[in-house]
Amino acid sequence: MHFRYQSGQQTVEVTLERSGDGFRAQVNGVEYAVEVLDRQPGVLSLRFDGRPLTFYWAQDGSRKWISQGGCTYWLDPPAQRASQRGSEVDGSTAIRAPMPAQVRAVQVASGETVERGQVLLLLEAMKMEIQVKSPAAGRVNRLLAAAGQTVDRDQLLVEIGE
Repeated sequence: MHFRYQSGQQTVEVTLERSGDGFRAQVNGVEYAVEVLDRQPGVLSLRFDGRPLTFYWAQDGSRKWISQGGCTYWLDPPAQRASQRGSEVDGSTAIRAPMPAQVRAVQVASGETVERGQVLLLLEAMKMEIQVKSPAAGRVNRLLAAAGQTVDRDQLLVEIGE
């Protein structure tokens, strides 16, 4: 099986093949031996090259959320990801909530200059922390989110302009 996903700005290529009691996984060209230890709804325990790891996951449409070791990632099929990097609104890049969530922290202010990849907000959804990063360098034209606020999927959070 072959999968190709976007995680932030990075493309992730995964190939899985059955091998004995487990799988041989190739992630971006690097090969790993993987054994499934336990699988429950939202939780996957693996032995990854001999090292036990637990992954927590959720799915929202075609987007997959994966949390491991305190880091949370989202994976989108490439065609969908391109349209969600940020849409243009009056020459600004509109950054929207990827799913219903609560705003845990706002790490920028209106008028602040930001770099591509800079964390703008921290959201929490389904017990996962989600870093909302700037898809482009620019200036925060509008900041529409506040700590403690509950946001809906696709709700406008930040506008980044030149």
